[in-house]
Amino acid sequence: MDGDIAPLDEIRKLADEYDAQVFIDECHATGFLGPRGRGTDEHFGVKVDVINSTLGKAMGGATGGYTTGSKELVGMLRQKGRPYLFSNSIAPAVVGANIRLFERLMQSGELVEKVCCLSSVSRLLFL
Repeated sequence: MDGDIAPLDEIRKLADEYDAQVFIDECHATGFLGPRGRGTDEHFGVKVDVINSTLGKAMGGATGGYTTGSKELVGMLRQKGRPYLFSNSIAPAVVGANIRLFERLMQSGELVEKVCCLSSVSRLLFL
């Protein structure tokens, strides 16, 4: 939350060296970091095994989140993850809006540039 960025390129090298997986929490990077707002992995141009993030914050949904990973991992989390089993689904309108937002982020970095520009201006206003 202070703007620090984990050295994901170095973490990826270590994971490869020790045959480990990389799991990142992107709640403060999704929609902001990387040319198209995909997060720290896009910023460094590296592949990660698991991404956990939110549809709130930059995505604007204010509810919900997601975990990406292999089909086996996601299946295991669905079956064994207590918060998943006992949580409510997010509203269809939030799902639809976020699908469209992800599509736009994949097409261009225009939205990321606008958010980052506005973020810089608001920081200056509160100094």
